[in-house]
Amino acid sequence: MVVFNNPGYYHALDNTFDSVEEAPQPPLTLDDGTEWTTSLGPKELGTSANPFQNQVQALSAKIREGASRIELEFPGQGKGSSQAPTPESYGTVERREMRELAKVADVQTTTHATFSRQGFSGLGQHGFNDAERYNNLKEVKKAIEFAAEATTGGAVVFHTGEWQRPISEVWGKGQDAKHPDAQFRAYEEEKDRAAFYLVDERTGQFVSAITKDKELFRPKYKTAKDLAPEKVGKYDPEKGSALDADDFVDINGNYIDETKAERLFERVPFWDSKNTKFEVEKYDWKRIEEETRKWNEKHPGEQRRPEEMFVHIEQENAILQAKGASLFHGQRYDEESWSAKKVREALEFYRKLDKSLPESEKWKLMTQRGVYSRASPFLPSESESIPDMLQRELKELQDRMRYTHEASASSDAQAQERETLLKHIKPVDVVGMEKSTEGIARAGVFAYEQTEKNKDHLKNKVYVAPENWQAEMFGGHPDELVKLVQGARKKMAEELVQMRGKDAEEAKRIAADHIKSTIDIGHLNLWRKHFVANPGESEDSRNKRFNEWAIGKTKEMIKAGIVGHIHIADNLGWDDEHLTPGEGNAPIREFVKEMEKAGIKDFIIEPGSFNPQTALPRAWRHFGSPVYAAGTPFAQPFSHFHQGHFGYSAPSNYIVGAYSPSNEWKLWSEVPME
Repeated sequence: MVVFNNPGYYHALDNTFDSVEEAPQPPLTLDDGTEWTTSLGPKELGTSANPFQNQVQALSAKIREGASRIELEFPGQGKGSSQAPTPESYGTVERREMRELAKVADVQTTTHATFSRQGFSGLGQHGFNDAERYNNLKEVKKAIEFAAEATTGGAVVFHTGEWQRPISEVWGKGQDAKHPDAQFRAYEEEKDRAAFYLVDERTGQFVSAITKDKELFRPKYKTAKDLAPEKVGKYDPEKGSALDADDFVDINGNYIDETKAERLFERVPFWDSKNTKFEVEKYDWKRIEEETRKWNEKHPGEQRRPEEMFVHIEQENAILQAKGASLFHGQRYDEESWSAKKVREALEFYRKLDKSLPESEKWKLMTQRGVYSRASPFLPSESESIPDMLQRELKELQDRMRYTHEASASSDAQAQERETLLKHIKPVDVVGMEKSTEGIARAGVFAYEQTEKNKDHLKNKVYVAPENWQAEMFGGHPDELVKLVQGARKKMAEELVQMRGKDAEEAKRIAADHIKSTIDIGHLNLWRKHFVANPGESEDSRNKRFNEWAIGKTKEMIKAGIVGHIHIADNLGWDDEHLTPGEGNAPIREFVKEMEKAGIKDFIIEPGSFNPQTALPRAWRHFGSPVYAAGTPFAQPFSHFHQGHFGYSAPSNYIVGAYSPSNEWKLWSEVPME
């Protein structure tokens, strides 16, 4: 906290040539109009250093501005450059300088890993990619190592952004039991056109991307009531219970277990004799949801979602096509194989006979070879020996059999491949959660190791702090952030027990110390644009409801015990503009009030493109933090202090140190400065 030595001014820098007797600032209020007071000030409310500047210089500049908490940020990835440095751009000497600067100035420093990468799932163009996961983990590890060697410890922030999921399906129908009136959607038509992604759990690759407005067709199959009505209601040993009327059965009336992919293709479709084709049924999304409901009732141990049901039907159709092609090509294979055997035997007989006959009698083994063409009646036939004719016939049969081998076998292989795939199709979030939490857990273990290695100079334990980011990506919603942190802590604890021999309770404590979350109120406010108004609701009422939802989620995150680090920036609910706190519509004071009640004091004010020098003092003003003068109860607001001393609107009369311009600089009047 800055202190001045008398109620007037100490030197020319403090002289504003007007009365120091100012009207006190009006009381600070919350959205509901109640007065708000806070004990938070410059010691708790820090800022981020300029990420595009050498971080030694950037840290020094923020210390001179009066910041007590400073976050060092890195825009680059891979090999750094002057425009996009990475943690590795700073060697041991510069890391020591940053550490010593923080110690001498008694400031806390934290780290923000590159914002050029996001998420730990490794999501790429074709699905989840292990190489992509490794690269993301590598960048965060670089930041962890930097934090342990160059900062006072604490958070290593990285953006979440694990995979896309439809907002309207996850958060658009009042699914949130604690906030049933809060509904979201990405765009107006999303509830009817939402997109879903499914992946192969073995490879992580996308299997299908479907939308709710896509229609699907499926053969209409006969059930027990059609093929075995006498068995309906009676105990079926294969099913293990009574046979239902709508259970599928094969042509012999035997129960078909739908969970066994190989049995699905023994279902019997309805034949439309009038039109000479099999009957098909159209499935829209409503029908898919109904089929899913029926499936889940019949198979409580193998629940599906509508998107899974859609892709299963889609894959079943492809398998049917492959199996049909195989049958088409292979239906005469046995007959051709038998014929080839008989021709081969005859050929052997006639070859022996041909060798035993004298030349004068070989004419007896001659036959006529006709021409198979529309012009055959006008073309003469040719003489051909029986052995030659049999050899030609055998070759034709073998060629047909080889074609059957290739066509039918490849169709069978495709069918088998898809049957196997059916057992491994999973929604993107099921596979993604496993990959994301595993990656964060690995980063947490590395943070623990680096903390132990550098504990002699660290003030705080280094921990990884995934940050809520885009609403359109998993991890952007508060509940998703809770799941990521809790899932990663569980995996880290398991590794510490299994690989490091830690006690289970100690492992849980270590995991909780080294994996926490960063909550960014500005990012949380971006959900505002997706917040659905109630019919006839005013904009003010909608905004009030949104703020209540946002603060409610804040309380839930605190209760879940995941909160470690706070980012404060403002916006108008559309894009992440990093306005100065109080200049947008994010419920910042209400948010900070909840954090303060929880005892959290690690706040970073993040400036944007147009307020890098003013965001911090203006934020202090927004929080009502004053600058006190010694010997008097009077306190100047930070706005007055900043305008008077940093050239905001009233240039100072006397400048020293790092704020002094070069000797070449002159006032417009060319009067020399004091």
